[in-house]
Amino acid sequence: MRPFLEVTMKNKTKTIALTVATTLMLAGCNGGSPVMPKGMKNDSDLPTEIKYLDEPSIQIHYQRTKGSYKEWALWLWAEGKDGAEYTFNYADDYGVVAYYPLSYFGNPTSLGFIVKTYSAAAGGDMWGEQVKKDGQKDRFMDIDMLKMDKNKVYHCYLASGNSNVYTNPYRTSLMNAVVTCEFKNSQNIAVETNNNISKPSLYKNGVKVNDAKITGSGTTWTINTGSLKADVKDSYQVKINFSGGMSIMKDVSIRNLYDSDFDTNYNYSGELGALYTKESTTFKVWSPVSSNIKVRIYNNGTPTSVSSTLGNDEYQEHEMTRGEKGVFSATVNGDLQGKYYTYVVTNAYHKNGQEVVDPYAKSAGVNGLRGMIVDFSKTNPTGWDSVSPLTYDRKELVVYETHVADTTSSSTWTGTEANRKKFKGMWESGTTYTEGTETVTTGFDHIKELGVNAVQIIPFFDQANNEVNVSFNWGYNPLNYNVVEGAYSSDPYNGYTRILELKELVQAYQKAGISIIMDVVYNHVAGLTGSNFDVLMPFYYFRYTDTGGASSGSGCGNDTASERYMYRKFMIDSATFWAKEYKLGGFRFDLMGLHDLETMNQLVAAVEVVNPHIVIYGEPWLMGTAVKPGTVMATQGNANRYVHFGQFNDQFRDGLVKSGMNKMRNKGWMNQENYGVSASEIVDGLYGKTTNATSDPDKTVNYVSCHDNYTLHDRALVSGVVGDVEGSTYGQVYNLEEKLAKMNVLANSMTFTSQGTAFMLAGEEMLRTKVIYDEDGNTQKAVDEDGNVLDYDAVSSNSYESSYKTNEIDYSLKIKHKDMIENYKALINFKKTFAGLHYSQSEVSTNVTARVYKNNEGEKLNHQSIIYQEIKHNDRTYYIYYANGSLKADYEIDVTGATLVHDTLGKTFNGSTFKLDRFETLIYYK
Repeated sequence: MRPFLEVTMKNKTKTIALTVATTLMLAGCNGGSPVMPKGMKNDSDLPTEIKYLDEPSIQIHYQRTKGSYKEWALWLWAEGKDGAEYTFNYADDYGVVAYYPLSYFGNPTSLGFIVKTYSAAAGGDMWGEQVKKDGQKDRFMDIDMLKMDKNKVYHCYLASGNSNVYTNPYRTSLMNAVVTCEFKNSQNIAVETNNNISKPSLYKNGVKVNDAKITGSGTTWTINTGSLKADVKDSYQVKINFSGGMSIMKDVSIRNLYDSDFDTNYNYSGELGALYTKESTTFKVWSPVSSNIKVRIYNNGTPTSVSSTLGNDEYQEHEMTRGEKGVFSATVNGDLQGKYYTYVVTNAYHKNGQEVVDPYAKSAGVNGLRGMIVDFSKTNPTGWDSVSPLTYDRKELVVYETHVADTTSSSTWTGTEANRKKFKGMWESGTTYTEGTETVTTGFDHIKELGVNAVQIIPFFDQANNEVNVSFNWGYNPLNYNVVEGAYSSDPYNGYTRILELKELVQAYQKAGISIIMDVVYNHVAGLTGSNFDVLMPFYYFRYTDTGGASSGSGCGNDTASERYMYRKFMIDSATFWAKEYKLGGFRFDLMGLHDLETMNQLVAAVEVVNPHIVIYGEPWLMGTAVKPGTVMATQGNANRYVHFGQFNDQFRDGLVKSGMNKMRNKGWMNQENYGVSASEIVDGLYGKTTNATSDPDKTVNYVSCHDNYTLHDRALVSGVVGDVEGSTYGQVYNLEEKLAKMNVLANSMTFTSQGTAFMLAGEEMLRTKVIYDEDGNTQKAVDEDGNVLDYDAVSSNSYESSYKTNEIDYSLKIKHKDMIENYKALINFKKTFAGLHYSQSEVSTNVTARVYKNNEGEKLNHQSIIYQEIKHNDRTYYIYYANGSLKADYEIDVTGATLVHDTLGKTFNGSTFKLDRFETLIYYK
């Protein structure tokens, strides 16, 4: 065996130890490993299992019908760069594979390649006469057209004598295969093969149907079912007969049947879930495809597989009756509150019965493995009946985004140890941090001191994780949408405790005048296969590509289908439940651009019936997802069609800080110092406008940082900001930390003085960083042997897989950056209380002027180093100046008769002129 991965390049040979481990995953209708073609010889000395690399990589699969692979290799190159010979380094059922990280080639968007004989096998000459090619022309593969799998691998497939590059092994011509097999409608089946076939046979529930007819030629076929009209309750198979005698039996996908007359027959508008009363509980679940469903009722919410001492697997089972619209129901007498339940589902795809949690379950036992029957009257803290959602105008909101654990995970939070990283810790009062003679507030008291009026909490619905042995998790891996996450509860085994403790948190914050905004993730689930949605209704709740694979615009392996009636209903029912039961102030929608616009508009309208003042906004990014042509999505480009909800203004963010995952060295207006960038997107943001999207402040959320990407400290650091050198032409000299702090305040001063909703990441007010430093103040970088950064602790852009230590809010920074805290408090208060920052779109047009400042000659000053706005309110005009680091000399402003509101450098008026400095925000009125 070759235990190493070998790369021979012009002047260097790199050898990386590679131990191997996984199974090749092949796409296709009812996929599986392909059968090796007759006569094919798979090299026995290559490993067949791979240890996957933790970076984007390419696997090039190569197949020959005859002859050994031992003499064959690849010549690979990125465009404009030298090529090198790469050996095949492992084997699979398809043939052999060349597996290499894309970083070897400079992370290109395309690769050129030639299949050739290995130089060593050919006598050591790379391109001598004895070297053979499998095809004489240079060929190319477009990386952007390939799909990355969960192991960060792009796959492509080559076949000997075939010039094509395939993304699916079944599309090559060397083995008979069925590429797709699915109903186009209830009487026609679309089949794509890779070779010619003879007449197929159609089966229903395993019994042959004789009236099937076939049309087509080559590789594309249509099978007409004749008098048979397909129904989603049944399973269908096609037996494909290839020339040469080989036959393949394939299941026929029913996913397209949901788009015919299914809605008329099966859409259900009634209530679903465990409908509890003291006398009885009625269980209702929608599953038209199923033949049988049973409800299991457990006294214990913990399986013995989780805890042999606390768990119990005894249950009572009740048959459910199929009713209208495919809804199964069962009524069980007696008071069942506090018990747990699951459904056992039998259908064509789960013939032996599959146990799942009810998608409508409203609480659960540990790890979300059993739903809970809840009497919500037992979940309310004292005084809950007097709690009402706060009635803020969304344009006066300053939203503070945080994570339950981040708020209390640092050792500088000195509250009750049992409450650390829990809901209870997040609202515990009286916590402080002391250093020397100085003491500062922490946790809940710090948030109240800061003055924000809304807190957005990173997901706290039930996640696919271990709620007992907890590790850090952002929470974007949904398991049970209507269940509170147990890891934040003091008792994850008790489904009541998690509900009560979340309500206590909401109550405490509302008493302090702070709305709670819930981060929701309806666009994907933690895992499609085996999820409750997938078991109950295969192919219905998710989107699929033309070849039958799961759409993954989310990047998480699946996209939910909001445009389908019953998932739209689920989203609306779920959001309405959360808003009503927990008295929330709003929702933030993760990857909202993956939802269709009609669903979002209907959902907002439904939730506003519960809370007319609710604030809803989301990420409007345009994602690649498989929807039918003409479907209007809730993307940024459609923002003017939003009804009563908004979206993040990433143009404002990028204009200020050039954020995002792949722009480490790029500088925005905040962190550029001696060269210019366009400030038009920033000016638009001050108006409450999202460039090329909407001019409505009610639909705009301005921000410069969030849990994604960098903190402002880290953003400036990785962009290459350095401290000033004595004697520089800038005037005031700042060391690196001083400069990072002043850039931070400058950026968010613009957020807090813009129209629309203002949004900030927790900890920015004290120069939060996710860089880990050693005792000498150096960053602790996790690197490989070549010095390449491997994780966030070495200043990467995301921290969802990092530690509590990386993500904690370090309250010692409050003492170190007291001036920042005071600036934030003043600016937040100004945003909340100054009605001139709460204007409607029409009021903005008549009362606000914002622009890049120009001198008397009309020239833009020092590469757009000053941005300026005037805001008229009542009988006053407010003037706001912002100066970035490229202001090379003090700039004088006439302040005759002016009243100072706030200056971020702590300066005051002294006379009729005022000199503006770098990184300064000045607010005054006349």
